[in-house]
Amino acid sequence: MTEAFVVIDLETTGLEPANADIVEWAAIVIRPPWFDGGSFEEVSALVKPPVPIPAETSAVHHIIDADVKDAPAWSEQSSQVIALLDQKGRIAVAHNAEYEKAVLAKHGIPLVPAWLCTYKAACRIWPGAPGLSNEVLRYWLGLGTGRTGHQQPHSALHDARVTAQILSELLRVGASIEDMLKWTTEPALLPTCPLGDWRGKKWGEVDEGFLMWIVRKIQDRPDVVFCARTELDRRERERRAAASATTNAEDDVPF
Repeated sequence: MTEAFVVIDLETTGLEPANADIVEWAAIVIRPPWFDGGSFEEVSALVKPPVPIPAETSAVHHIIDADVKDAPAWSEQSSQVIALLDQKGRIAVAHNAEYEKAVLAKHGIPLVPAWLCTYKAACRIWPGAPGLSNEVLRYWLGLGTGRTGHQQPHSALHDARVTAQILSELLRVGASIEDMLKWTTEPALLPTCPLGDWRGKKWGEVDEGFLMWIVRKIQDRPDVVFCARTELDRRERERRAAASATTNAEDDVPF
């Protein structure tokens, strides 16, 4: 029984979890009946990190050292995040949940009961989308407000709200919670090949020899290997089905 979704977004000092300290966090607790009259609870806060905020990450979230100089440290706030997540029946939700999960684990919150990644679900449900980032999906799905709406992209609360909107759309078009939880445990099923001469091509168009090369040689891209293997398995099933159909047809010929 899903008691609540807890949509999480983190803004940090680094792009890689190992080098990322939290500078802002937000959580939205969404209770049944979800997006049709269910209750919402929003909370967000700035965090003073133990290191200066690099210019390259300030350029993304527009948080600078002066913004957080009087903010509480993470050690003073982590118990609040734990209280939101560590409850039976709660599912943590994030867009690219592997990042949030890794950063939270680094900061002492490893035991979230379950994660749901809206990015991985979007890969499955909307493979024809022009992009799969939060903001691209937001506008492609007709949810963006443009300059007429008050918004702060890459603030933690804004991004959590967008993730919640995407989750709502995923549920509306029929993606089940069970399937999305399963997809979250697997590598992302990318809509197109990101490598070599086949970059940008759908997996069904990629040369079989190149797919086999990916499976044998690529070591650091589990999502790409997963996609290549999935496509190879699909083709093998098609060949077996065609061979079975031919055999059955031959068996039906009268002698």
